[in-house]
This record gives sequence, C-alpha cells and structure tokens, in this order.
Amino acid sequence: MQLRKALFAIAFAATIAAAACGGAGNGEKAGNVREAEKIAAEGRATGPMPDGAFKAAVTVTDPPTKMRPGEKQTITVKVKNVGNAPWPAHGRSGDGFYQVNLGDIWYDDQNTRIEKHPYVRSPLPGDVRPGEEVEVPLVVTAPAAPGEYTLQIDLVQEMVAWFNDKGSPAPKFKVKVGG
Repeated sequence: MQLRKALFAIAFAATIAAAACGGAGNGEKAGNVREAEKIAAEGRATGPMPDGAFKAAVTVTDPPTKMRPGEKQTITVKVKNVGNAPWPAHGRSGDGFYQVNLGDIWYDDQNTRIEKHPYVRSPLPGDVRPGEEVEVPLVVTAPAAPGEYTLQIDLVQEMVAWFNDKGSPAPKFKVKVGG
C-alpha cells in the first residue's frame, strides 16, 4: 500500500510539473516560455545606446508640401543604420524605455518646436543592425492652425535622445498648412 501511494504521489507531481511547463510531455513549450524566448531573441533594450549608434540615413519618399489643419497623412520613410550598434525595436519591459522609434517634429515659422501637438511615433519592424535599411510608415498630423511650418523626420531612442540631437542629420520639409 505504501508503494502504491508513493507511485501515485510521483505520478501526480510529474503531471503537475508537465502542466506548469505547458504540456504533458508532448514537447510543446508553454506560452510564457515562448514569450520569454521571443523577448530574448528580440534583445529588449535595457539602457541607452552608445553615441556611435545614433547615426542614421533617413529618406522620405514623398513628403507632404500642403496639408489641411489637423489632417493626418501616412508617409513612407526609409531608415538606414549607419552607426556602429544595433537599434533596439523593443524597449525595457513594462515601460518601453530605450526602444528606437521613428517620429516627427513640427516647427512654426519662427523655428520654434510645437510642443502641444498630437505626435505619434512608429515602431521599427525589428532590431536594425548596422548597414541594414528598413521602410517604416509614419502617420503625421498637421498643426491645427494654418500657416507655414517645417516638418522634421527623425529617430528617437525613447527617454534618451533624438538622433539629430546626437549629430545625425534629420530631413526637414516646408509644409503649408491651410484650407
């Protein structure tokens, strides 16, 4: 009887362990294990990139020249990593700090950055290694008031710096916003 109880306890423990690992010994991995492997493969950023990584060649295929106030347009942007380290597409778990995104900055006719604006950033499709180029769609929203503006397209490592602030050229375009 004692042997039967011991064998049952071992079998029960093995069943619980297999269930916790995502299967009853069928070789499949649990969802959380796959997610952990995916994150490890993606290389989530845990801190700022070295200064030599903040180098990009940014090309806008068809930048807008005229927009209506508040109008949204999707533009296609090619970004090439001409730096010496990969750009992480995924930031720190939980808050996204340190991931690299594509974004826009609007300046008024006095070359003052427009702070109160619905800026939206676009993520990279994956980590971008030195020498690699990717195409990223970016939704830009025209300022609410009519006028002459400058639209700048740049990359940013979240909570660290815009690439342009580290010396990388970022293209600028004149955009007339009106009716």
